Amino acid sequence: MRAFSLVALALWLSGCPKPMAKGTPPERFCPGGPGCERGNDGVFKAGVAVVAVTPRFERPRPDFLSRAGDCSEPAPTGRDGRPRCGKLTDGAFSADCGGDGLCPGAPGYGAPDADGSEADGKPDFFFDCGRDQKCPGDADYPGPDADGTERDGKFQGMWLAGFGLTTPAFGVHDDLTARAVVVQNGDVSIALVSVDVVGLFRDDVERIRERIAKRNQGVPDYVLVSSTHTHEGVDTMGQWGPIRAVLPERGVDDAWLKDVLIEGVAQAVSEAMQSARPAKVFAAQGRLGAKTLEVIKDTRDPFVSDDAVTVLKFTEAVSGLVIGSLVSWGNHPEVLGDTNNFLSADFVWALREGVEKGVFKRDGSLVAQGLGGTCVYFSGAVGGMMTPLGARPKSVDGDEPPHRTFAKTKAVGDIVALVALEALAGAREEKAPNLAFGATTLTVPIDNEVFRLTILPGVDIIRRRLPGFDRMKTIGPDNPALVLTEVSKVQLGGVRFLGVPGELLPELAVGYDAAWAFGAPQVDPTNPAPPVLANAPPPPYLKELLGGEYPTILGLANDELGYLVPEYDYVLHPESPYSKQARGDHYEETNSLGPRTVPLLLEAFKTLTGWEPAP
Repeated sequence: MRAFSLVALALWLSGCPKPMAKGTPPERFCPGGPGCERGNDGVFKAGVAVVAVTPRFERPRPDFLSRAGDCSEPAPTGRDGRPRCGKLTDGAFSADCGGDGLCPGAPGYGAPDADGSEADGKPDFFFDCGRDQKCPGDADYPGPDADGTERDGKFQGMWLAGFGLTTPAFGVHDDLTARAVVVQNGDVSIALVSVDVVGLFRDDVERIRERIAKRNQGVPDYVLVSSTHTHEGVDTMGQWGPIRAVLPERGVDDAWLKDVLIEGVAQAVSEAMQSARPAKVFAAQGRLGAKTLEVIKDTRDPFVSDDAVTVLKFTEAVSGLVIGSLVSWGNHPEVLGDTNNFLSADFVWALREGVEKGVFKRDGSLVAQGLGGTCVYFSGAVGGMMTPLGARPKSVDGDEPPHRTFAKTKAVGDIVALVALEALAGAREEKAPNLAFGATTLTVPIDNEVFRLTILPGVDIIRRRLPGFDRMKTIGPDNPALVLTEVSKVQLGGVRFLGVPGELLPELAVGYDAAWAFGAPQVDPTNPAPPVLANAPPPPYLKELLGGEYPTILGLANDELGYLVPEYDYVLHPESPYSKQARGDHYEETNSLGPRTVPLLLEAFKTLTGWEPAP
């Protein structure tokens, strides 16, 4: 951290108002806060870096994947010649019939497995070849794994996040990455980081910040870490692991989380810091408009989607060489659904590739020139439920790719990449852009009864600190179950980012006007319990409060609290709240902390957006 004056510290601790700042300053802020009293000096610098954080893991045997046929490509092939995918079969953990899965008496059974795996007391559902996935007999077999994972009888696999429990990874389609943009102007430096995972708790974000500090003598004044929320990545939260007995198990490979992911994020920030040089930044905000209906199906009434695609381009100040870009848009990266077992950033990989390298047809002909550099993608307001599942995008070749395919991920990514590239074509330079940030923490109660079960003694599924909570005592007024979370505001010239710690429903950002449905019905006439829009909250909404020329939501920023549902339409099942959804469109409540979350966050957002930093 930079040194700061005793006078500035005294003013900050006393709560005295800062010159030229409006509203109540948050806990941490810059310029004007401790460590960055001088503020911006007009010399803008930028650096962008990417680090692969793809895990190494053991693979399941194809015949132990429960779905035969109807799989995304690529897919492993079973003994019957059909593609296999999805969750593990029932009984996979207890079966001891050998690698072929056939027990004595079963149709097709001939004899005990030649490799001696039948009735050997060890699980058969995976190739016990170690994390390098190289088995004895393979042409490129290098020998036993140095980490001792080969033939140890334990499954060193990875569990996919987002579509139920017990879905193992089989291979890698595209690398999962950590990508960082570091911007600096005078005494103010900010890192914006995006990671290809379903979500990170604030505890892990704090560990990332600590790791960055250990790697570097100087660190950015503020580090914001967001997740792309890909449902084709690995479990980083704990709730998508296997069920071997009655209760699910934690699905996180904690060694990978600590040694690869957290270290990879810290490395990306370090490399971006070290490569930062005098730069220019160009900003724009494109609109999908009616094309929203091609790439998004809103599965919760009312249909409201924020179609803004915010895009920034960073170039070297003198040469004009592209350093990198930043793109933000709101949609669930889950095109592939539950028929895929290959790690991927989903449509995000295609979007970033299109912005970086250009958009191409299948025959190799160019549709739009790429920018070069490294593209960093941030998820926006993805909640309630912005999803490509059921949407029908057309590829740049003019056809409609089948659902749950990598061809469809490319179609969705290409559409958004083209909007971003077109917007940048008319973008103007942000001259000597002022940088600023404000961030504050708050506690939010865990009202969700299902989530409360995960914090009971002896249950090791979700791990995060709960301030002041005694796990050995009953939850109550004297022992509340609270999580500490964080909200933030980042300013880069005319671009304003609001860091939201979860999956924000877009109506909280842009409102309830029917124009946000782009011609589609806002309320499904078959909905048995439609929302009462007359009870919806009035403006101003978050993006209006945020202000700036290009207001932008950065979702899943510094935490993942689940879905952030408006209070007026927060409805629980009368008999089984949180474990079952109420009539109508109320799935999101089952994956939220509770009805008090959004009111508390909105109060924090209003305070934060009402504050303007000193220039």
